[in-house]
Amino acid sequence: MTGSDIDTSVVVVGAGPTGVELAGQIIELSRRTIKNDFRHIDPRKARVILIEGGDHVLSSFGAHQSVKAQEQLTKMGIDVRLQGLVDAVNETGVEVRYRDGRVEHIASRCVIWAAGVQASPLGKQVAQQSGADVDRAGRVKVQPDLTLPGHPEVFVLGDMIALNDLPGVAQVAMQGAKFSAGKIRARLEGKPEQEAFSYFDKGSMATISRFRAVANVGRLELRGFIAWCAWLFIHILYLVGFQEKVSTLGHWAVAFIGRSRAERTFTLEQARGSLTNEREPRVPGTG
Repeated sequence: MTGSDIDTSVVVVGAGPTGVELAGQIIELSRRTIKNDFRHIDPRKARVILIEGGDHVLSSFGAHQSVKAQEQLTKMGIDVRLQGLVDAVNETGVEVRYRDGRVEHIASRCVIWAAGVQASPLGKQVAQQSGADVDRAGRVKVQPDLTLPGHPEVFVLGDMIALNDLPGVAQVAMQGAKFSAGKIRARLEGKPEQEAFSYFDKGSMATISRFRAVANVGRLELRGFIAWCAWLFIHILYLVGFQEKVSTLGHWAVAFIGRSRAERTFTLEQARGSLTNEREPRVPGTG
């Protein structure tokens, strides 16, 4: 594997919504946004490799949506590799062990981990001091009302809770916070409290690239441009303030309709060279 092969490969580990969105945005940046910004390299030659340990990308969206999403990723030029677990990451790339027993070294100097996260260490500390249990991800196993076992005065929220296999997404945190605030208010006012937290799943969305997305809302499955429009609408809807909504809509219109974006890539060598030029004294008569 040559040095140029290493430099032009970007490995994204995990094909959930975060991994798919990252892979799509990176390939779009290289193919469209910054393709003419360099004199000595061609960003369009960059390879984006998406590694997933399961059988499908976006597995939580259902088999049909997963297949369609993978087709779109492949069409964009993303190398999707399924049933592969990353055993090691180092300065030369990643070691991938596939389900059939194969072990492969993928050379890359840019590896992005999107295969799930551990809960904050605070969760383990809280569990140890309160006698609660934690799951494999370090999330605290809470009571149905989001409180610590034996400590009804302590609420645990967001992706630090392990309850009924709830996903670590923003909606769980937002609804949990609203539920907990209601219980606290009811206690202060001496009113009956709601006994158990009930999560209402408003659906799942993931963008693949410009004008491409997938969305599940109840039994409704959306793909392509319609799903992308729905994704934009929902994100703007939850922004606070009319000015922020208009400003965001304007920025997105420029970014998606035109070919210009605010993002630019600078290498460490470029930054050092710029600083050196600024510090070097000018010789009289040289301009």
